[in-house]
Amino acid sequence: MLKDGGPKTNLMYFFGGVLCCLALFFLTGAASQAPTGKYELEVVTRDRLTQIYVIDTSTGAVKWVDSMNTSFAELKEN
Repeated sequence: MLKDGGPKTNLMYFFGGVLCCLALFFLTGAASQAPTGKYELEVVTRDRLTQIYVIDTSTGAVKWVDSMNTSFAELKEN
């Protein structure tokens, strides 16, 4: 026959479960945060022609780089 641990033991198990769930949310980044955009740079070379473009992975937008002096801030504005 199983004995009930009493309300103190049940309360300890409850808070232990809550603590485990909160730790899981914080460790996996499940907190509500605005999504951060990431960029992927791609270089394509064909014969003597080199083309460079940047992909915004959060929106899927593709920006072609016309000049090597173009900053990421300028690419984002276009």
